[in-house]
Amino acid sequence: MTTIQEKILLHLYGQIGFGNSYEMPYKTSQPGIADAIGITRSHVSIEMKKLETKGLVFHLNRHVKRDGNVNGNSVRCYRLNALGIAYTRDLMESMEAMP
Repeated sequence: MTTIQEKILLHLYGQIGFGNSYEMPYKTSQPGIADAIGITRSHVSIEMKKLETKGLVFHLNRHVKRDGNVNGNSVRCYRLNALGIAYTRDLMESMEAMP
């Protein structure tokens, strides 16, 4: 069974390479993560703090691009850092090895 934190890491892994210094995809914001994995935004906030404490993700404040439009307000978005990428790759390999 996959934990909420693992679902978040797998989701963010799919967002590698998207975004820039000005804007990020909606899927990297708290509401975007909540929508993608089916949990509440407040639950995302709690889990992201835990993942940041573990040193697997970091946050940045960026404008969010959704449906081709950029939101004028800056929001908190998340990225995997190098350790988070390696951890998630190992997670995916272990999941693929499961029967």
